[in-house]
Amino acid sequence: MKQLSIQVTNKQYYLLERIAKADDRRLNDLLYLIFSSGLGVYFCEKSVYISKDDDEFTEDEIEQKKLNNKLIEETDKFHSLSDDEQKKLGFKEVELSYNNYGAYNKKDFIDDLAEEIKNNALNEIKKDYKEIEENIIKENTPNLNQVKNNA
Repeated sequence: MKQLSIQVTNKQYYLLERIAKADDRRLNDLLYLIFSSGLGVYFCEKSVYISKDDDEFTEDEIEQKKLNNKLIEETDKFHSLSDDEQKKLGFKEVELSYNNYGAYNKKDFIDDLAEEIKNNALNEIKKDYKEIEENIIKENTPNLNQVKNNA
Protein backbone atom coordinates (compact mmCIF):
# COMPACT_ATOMS: atom_id res chain seq x y z
CA MET A 1 0.00 0.00 0.00
CA LYS A 2 1.03 3.58 -0.63
CA GLN A 3 0.99 6.29 2.03
CA LEU A 4 -0.52 9.77 1.57
CA SER A 5 0.41 12.65 3.82
CA ILE A 6 -0.41 16.32 4.21
CA GLN A 7 1.30 19.09 6.12
CA VAL A 8 -0.64 20.59 9.04
CA THR A 9 0.37 22.97 11.78
CA ASN A 10 0.81 21.74 15.35
CA LYS A 11 -2.46 23.47 16.27
CA GLN A 12 -4.33 21.81 13.39
CA TYR A 13 -2.91 18.42 14.35
CA TYR A 14 -3.88 18.95 17.98
CA LEU A 15 -7.43 19.93 17.00
CA LEU A 16 -7.77 16.90 14.72
CA GLU A 17 -6.56 14.64 17.55
CA ARG A 18 -9.17 16.12 19.88
CA ILE A 19 -11.90 15.78 17.26
CA ALA A 20 -10.98 12.10 16.80
CA LYS A 21 -11.05 11.54 20.56
CA ALA A 22 -14.43 13.28 20.85
CA ASP A 23 -15.70 10.95 18.11
CA ASP A 24 -14.24 7.87 19.89
CA ARG A 25 -11.80 7.25 17.05
CA ARG A 26 -8.11 7.04 16.49
CA LEU A 27 -6.80 9.97 14.48
CA ASN A 28 -5.73 7.75 11.59
CA ASP A 29 -9.19 6.16 11.37
CA LEU A 30 -10.81 9.59 11.37
CA LEU A 31 -8.54 10.69 8.53
CA TYR A 32 -9.57 7.67 6.42
CA LEU A 33 -13.22 8.56 6.93
CA ILE A 34 -12.75 12.27 6.27
CA PHE A 35 -10.78 11.56 3.11
CA SER A 36 -13.29 9.02 1.77
CA SER A 37 -16.27 11.26 2.57
CA GLY A 38 -14.49 14.26 1.09
CA LEU A 39 -13.96 12.51 -2.25
CA GLY A 40 -17.69 12.07 -2.68
CA VAL A 41 -18.48 15.60 -1.57
CA TYR A 42 -15.78 17.25 -3.67
CA PHE A 43 -16.79 15.43 -6.85
CA CYS A 44 -20.53 15.56 -6.17
CA GLU A 45 -21.05 18.38 -8.65
CA LYS A 46 -17.68 18.33 -10.38
CA SER A 47 -17.04 15.87 -13.15
CA VAL A 48 -13.82 13.98 -13.68
CA TYR A 49 -12.84 11.71 -16.58
CA ILE A 50 -9.73 9.54 -16.73
CA SER A 51 -8.88 6.95 -19.35
CA LYS A 52 -8.42 3.39 -18.17
CA ASP A 53 -4.92 1.94 -18.29
CA ASP A 54 -4.52 -1.30 -20.25
CA ASP A 55 -4.20 -3.33 -17.03
CA GLU A 56 -7.54 -2.02 -15.74
CA PHE A 57 -9.64 -3.93 -18.28
CA THR A 58 -10.99 -7.36 -17.39
CA GLU A 59 -10.23 -10.32 -19.65
CA ASP A 60 -13.83 -10.18 -20.92
CA GLU A 61 -13.47 -6.48 -21.74
CA ILE A 62 -10.19 -7.11 -23.60
CA GLU A 63 -11.83 -9.82 -25.70
CA GLN A 64 -14.87 -7.62 -26.33
CA LYS A 65 -12.66 -4.71 -27.43
CA LYS A 66 -10.92 -7.02 -29.93
CA LEU A 67 -14.26 -8.21 -31.29
CA ASN A 68 -15.60 -4.65 -31.48
CA ASN A 69 -12.53 -3.48 -33.43
CA LYS A 70 -12.81 -6.45 -35.79
CA LEU A 71 -16.52 -5.72 -36.38
CA ILE A 72 -15.81 -2.05 -37.07
CA GLU A 73 -12.99 -2.88 -39.50
CA GLU A 74 -14.71 -5.72 -41.34
CA THR A 75 -18.33 -4.55 -41.50
CA ASP A 76 -19.26 -2.13 -44.27
CA LYS A 77 -20.87 1.01 -42.91
CA PHE A 78 -20.77 -0.41 -39.37
CA HIS A 79 -21.50 2.98 -37.80
CA SER A 80 -24.59 3.34 -40.01
CA LEU A 81 -26.13 0.24 -38.46
CA SER A 82 -28.69 0.61 -35.68
CA ASP A 83 -27.74 -0.31 -32.12
CA ASP A 84 -29.80 -3.50 -32.42
CA GLU A 85 -28.05 -4.49 -35.66
CA GLN A 86 -24.64 -3.88 -34.07
CA LYS A 87 -25.62 -5.95 -31.03
CA LYS A 88 -26.77 -8.82 -33.26
CA LEU A 89 -23.26 -8.89 -34.73
CA GLY A 90 -21.86 -9.17 -31.20
CA PHE A 91 -20.88 -5.55 -30.57
CA LYS A 92 -21.05 -4.46 -26.94
CA GLU A 93 -19.90 -1.14 -25.56
CA VAL A 94 -16.78 -1.36 -23.40
CA GLU A 95 -16.22 1.43 -20.89
CA LEU A 96 -12.86 2.98 -21.80
CA SER A 97 -12.68 5.39 -18.89
CA TYR A 98 -13.57 6.11 -15.32
CA ASN A 99 -15.92 9.02 -14.84
CA ASN A 100 -18.44 10.18 -12.32
CA TYR A 101 -20.92 11.66 -14.75
CA GLY A 102 -21.42 8.94 -17.31
CA ALA A 103 -24.50 7.33 -18.67
CA TYR A 104 -27.37 6.54 -16.36
CA ASN A 105 -27.26 3.26 -14.43
CA LYS A 106 -23.45 3.25 -14.35
CA LYS A 107 -21.62 3.25 -11.06
CA ASP A 108 -19.77 6.37 -10.05
CA PHE A 109 -16.12 5.37 -9.67
CA ILE A 110 -15.53 8.17 -7.14
CA ASP A 111 -18.15 6.65 -4.83
CA ASP A 112 -16.55 3.23 -5.28
CA LEU A 113 -13.09 4.62 -4.54
CA ALA A 114 -14.36 6.44 -1.45
CA GLU A 115 -16.01 3.24 -0.21
CA GLU A 116 -12.80 1.26 -0.76
CA ILE A 117 -10.80 3.82 1.22
CA LYS A 118 -13.36 3.74 4.02
CA ASN A 119 -13.11 -0.05 4.02
CA ASN A 120 -9.33 0.24 4.45
CA ALA A 121 -10.01 1.94 7.78
CA LEU A 122 -12.66 -0.59 8.75
CA ASN A 123 -10.31 -3.47 7.94
CA GLU A 124 -7.60 -1.92 10.12
CA ILE A 125 -10.11 -1.53 12.95
CA LYS A 126 -11.23 -5.16 12.59
CA LYS A 127 -7.61 -6.35 12.57
CA ASP A 128 -6.81 -4.31 15.68
CA TYR A 129 -9.99 -5.51 17.40
CA LYS A 130 -9.11 -9.13 16.69
CA GLU A 131 -5.61 -8.59 18.10
CA ILE A 132 -7.06 -7.01 21.24
CA GLU A 133 -9.56 -9.84 21.56
CA GLU A 134 -6.81 -12.46 21.26
CA ASN A 135 -4.71 -10.68 23.89
CA ILE A 136 -7.67 -10.53 26.27
CA ILE A 137 -8.24 -14.26 25.82
CA LYS A 138 -4.54 -14.93 26.50
CA GLU A 139 -4.66 -12.77 29.63
CA ASN A 140 -7.77 -14.54 30.91
CA THR A 141 -6.57 -18.07 30.11
CA PRO A 142 -4.53 -19.54 32.95
CA ASN A 143 -1.09 -20.86 32.08
CA LEU A 144 -1.03 -24.68 32.47
CA ASN A 145 2.26 -24.53 34.40
CA GLN A 146 0.77 -22.01 36.84
CA VAL A 147 -2.31 -24.19 37.33
CA LYS A 148 -0.13 -27.26 38.07
CA ASN A 149 2.08 -25.30 40.50
CA ASN A 150 -0.93 -23.91 42.33
CA ALA A 151 -2.51 -27.37 42.71
